[in-house]
Order: sequence, then structure tokens, then C-alpha cells
Amino acid sequence: MRRVGRYCVDDPRLIQGRDDVSPVGLNLGALRLRHALAALDRTTGRVLVPGCGAGRYVRALARARPDLWIVGGDLSRRAIREAYERDPTGRYVVFDACRLPFRDETFDAVVFLDVLEHVPQPAAMIEECARVLRPGGILHAFVPLEAQPGTLYWLLRASERWPIHRWKRDHVGHIQRFSDIDVLRLLAKAGFEVRALGYSFHLIGQLHDLLDYWQRERAAGAPGRLPIGLVRLVTRVAFVFTWRAAALEDRVFRGRTLAAGLHVTAYKPTEREHADVGAGAMRVGS
Repeated sequence: MRRVGRYCVDDPRLIQGRDDVSPVGLNLGALRLRHALAALDRTTGRVLVPGCGAGRYVRALARARPDLWIVGGDLSRRAIREAYERDPTGRYVVFDACRLPFRDETFDAVVFLDVLEHVPQPAAMIEECARVLRPGGILHAFVPLEAQPGTLYWLLRASERWPIHRWKRDHVGHIQRFSDIDVLRLLAKAGFEVRALGYSFHLIGQLHDLLDYWQRERAAGAPGRLPIGLVRLVTRVAFVFTWRAAALEDRVFRGRTLAAGLHVTAYKPTEREHADVGAGAMRVGS
């Protein structure tokens, strides 16, 4: 799906992943990268990064783990062209994450961050990740929880004054909303065993997001009481506080309450582990 609402994956104004990120920064990108690196701590070999955009996390992972053979991919041809421009020695492929162009059991790990909410068939993407992973491989993901009870997204799900879900669909192509239970069910259905869960993007992060998409909507021509110049000034001043405060909030508080982001690491069991589980179940039932 290359277009949804006003969003198009090849619109140069909307390409993600142009900036660089470091695991030592006090920002949300750094937090996601730290979780990904922790998940890959014992991984060797090949790593696939679907939905890489212009390659921000591919470049960051390669800098932190030069021993890994990393491939990034995206549906956007424009994004992949930009990824090569920024990283001429990198490995990038144009592909649909729901139909990966790789053989079974090609990779030792799959990492995707802020991707699942963009795809029309999330279950198909997870199943494809499982297919290209070798037994014993790791999947790590960050997924926004925009259907999580108790979050601002959940409270505003029917709001006409602050239609955050429509804004996110139109401006960045979010077409899915998940709770943490939804994500865990998708992983379980594809045969993964969850090894680690982490929560982030709490209240300050959600307020930052709401302000961000409000100003995007106004900049796109939506009516409002404040002149667009004042909207830009208000959000610019607010972002000085909210962006780093959101990262600090997530560093201090990592609980599930009020969290709208899930960091999840899952494991693809080997055939022997599948057999051992099946044998154990038979013994219990006998």
C-alpha cells in the first residue's frame, strides 16, 4: 500500500530515517536503539531491518555492531535511494515487508522499529519475519500502542476536536492501532516465544505527539483559531521541553501504566524445542 489518505510512501517531505541516532542520546530514538542493541547482544551473523526508511537505525546498528551483516529494506524507493546516498557501503533493498524477497531461514535476527502500524497485514509481516529467521533467531520490535487503554490515544479515539488517529493516518500513514495484547497475540500466532518486554512513550511523550500532529495538520491548511505563525512558535517552544522530558520520563518510569510504546524481544524456537514442548504437553495430558 503506497498511499493512504494524504500520505504517500514516496513523498520526499515524509521520508523517515534521514537523521542519525546514537544510543547515548537523551531522546526517544536513542531509547529505541538501546533496546534493539540489548536484544542483539548475543546475536551474530545476519540481521534484517524492515521498514528502515532512509536508514537511520541501519546506520546506527552498523556503527555499534560492525560485526553484523545488516540489510535494510523499505517499500519506498525514494527512501532507499536516500539510504544509499547517506550510506554508500550499506546494504539496502526495496521490498514489501509482508512479502519478503528472501529464502527461508536467511537471517539470525529481525529488527523493526515503528513499522507494524504502517502495514496493511500485520499478521502477514510477522509470519514473514518468522519465515526468514533461522530457528533460534531473535525478533525485536518497537510498536506504538495507539489502542492501549488509559493512554491519550485511547481517550481521544472518538474525538472530533483532537482526531489524533486521523492525523497520524494522513501525515505518516498509521493504518493500524495496537494494544500490547494485540502485539503479543500476533507473535504467539507466528510461533514466537516472548523473551523481554519493555514499555515507554508515557504521558509526556504522548503530549509531544499530540502537539506535533496538531501543528502538522494546521500547517497543511486545517482551520483553527491561532494563526499558523503562532502555532509554529508554540510548538517549537514546547518541543524544547517535551522531547527530552519524554525520554527522561521513560528512563525513570518503565511501567505498563500510561505507556503507549512497546519494546518486545521474541525468540523463534528450534525444531527440538518445539518437540520438547509437544512431548511435555503429552505427558501432562496423559
